[in-house]
Amino acid sequence: MSKQGATEPLPGKPRAVARIVCNAHKRRAVRIMERRATWEFSAGEPVRAAAVIKNDGMYPHKDIGEPLVHPGDAGIVRESWRFLGEVYYTVEFVARSVFVIMRGREMVRTGTAFDAA
Repeated sequence: MSKQGATEPLPGKPRAVARIVCNAHKRRAVRIMERRATWEFSAGEPVRAAAVIKNDGMYPHKDIGEPLVHPGDAGIVRESWRFLGEVYYTVEFVARSVFVIMRGREMVRTGTAFDAA
């Protein structure tokens, strides 16, 4: 007698020997470690601009193309966030009275070789 519900594997097709298991806790831990490793600056950290940041039309009351921040201007990181896989920082430049969104490559920490000049 044959058992009902039991199917015999088709000849020529290999039988599956593994199953995919989702471990949400492990995935969350990897994301947290990845986030800490990729973010260079933390909130409240003093930084200096390494590049000229110009208005691209998003900053109100300034003309498009007008420089908002010059290289060497000192600022403070207010927050960091991720958009489309890229890390962005909101930086406040008190001397110029502007808040600017920057990438990590557009600024350097204070106390580096850039400050010595």
